[in-house]
Amino acid sequence: MKYKLLSSIFYSDNENYETFYKNRFNSESTYKFNFKVGNYNSFVVINHEILQRVERVIEMDKQLLLQLKSVPIIAIDQYTKKCLIDEIKMTNEIEGVNSTRKEINDILNDKTDKKKQERLYGLVKKYEMLLYEDIKLETCKDIRNLYDELVLKEVVKEDSSNEPDGNIFRKNKVYVQSPTGNIIHSGVYPEDKITESMSQCLNILKNEEYNFLIRIAVFHYMFGYIHPFYDGNGRTSRFISSYLLSRKLQHLVSYRLSYTVKENIKSYHKIFKVVNDEKNRGDITYFVIKFFDILIESINDLCTSLNERYNKLKYFRSIINNMSEDEKIKSILFVLIQNTLFGDSGLSVSEICEISKVGNSKVRKALKDLKDKGVLLIEKDGRKYMYDINLDKITNYS
Repeated sequence: MKYKLLSSIFYSDNENYETFYKNRFNSESTYKFNFKVGNYNSFVVINHEILQRVERVIEMDKQLLLQLKSVPIIAIDQYTKKCLIDEIKMTNEIEGVNSTRKEINDILNDKTDKKKQERLYGLVKKYEMLLYEDIKLETCKDIRNLYDELVLKEVVKEDSSNEPDGNIFRKNKVYVQSPTGNIIHSGVYPEDKITESMSQCLNILKNEEYNFLIRIAVFHYMFGYIHPFYDGNGRTSRFISSYLLSRKLQHLVSYRLSYTVKENIKSYHKIFKVVNDEKNRGDITYFVIKFFDILIESINDLCTSLNERYNKLKYFRSIINNMSEDEKIKSILFVLIQNTLFGDSGLSVSEICEISKVGNSKVRKALKDLKDKGVLLIEKDGRKYMYDINLDKITNYS
């Protein structure tokens, strides 16, 4: 049964509208929150649609784990990096910030902090450490510290007037506009109200009486509703949600949220607008349902993508024996095939050596032989050459 919005009931069954609202709000299966949306305390009805989706997320996460176990670790590492680049690029695109895969990849490959002054550095490095770093989300100051690390530099560079000017957040009003320029939401105001709302929001996130996945969805909505900064709210909110998801689900899920949001950007903006409607009286249920739909789509896409690549990997692995009898060359070929199928860009000689455990001279000789066979794809990145395999050409060896 499709969940009916209170705003829809207001028009279709106005006589019973108040009764519908009270029944929902006072139900034993309702999560009630100390957080106002407009003039009403917010709540989520834990109905069949939500329970069904929570169960589906958990089931699909297990399916994704099985899929990951079947894929070689090298391929998983390359695929993880590809998804990470996708995620960073998409979270920027949602906010109209242009970024290239190459500049993101260059920052990820920087182990010396030489690119520390370049744009996107904070966001890229924070996403890179998302799986390994414990991020404090206890206080408003924690939110501001995270914002500063993630996007402050880029926000100020794009428009210095968007630098937060309050004690922690913004001190003036802000309006959320649609792509056509229409105002669709006015963020919480003034700053003491922002601080109060964000504190309430963080308390909800920490409250273990509520289901963890539901807390993530609710926090995602509330952060967008508060809109604590002039700019960079979406990137910060999506990063927090990705970080929280990484604590409960498979690591790849945390690198797919923005990608799926971008694929469904119109409906993503619409669910905020719909739930913000005063006639919905703080009912966030619809947002939670739709957030879970995005999450389910994310995991499903990952499972499908990995399965397709794994089937291709099995096929091409069977061809390797026909291309060489040398075990080291076979190892190099298998590394290159994995990278071509699962990775985002070619591998350098040193990377091939490290992954295949084959010496430099042997790798270079193998690459020359593969080049002579016409199966090698070569690109130049600065002074380095990057290598991939032309999969269409090696099918000739089947």
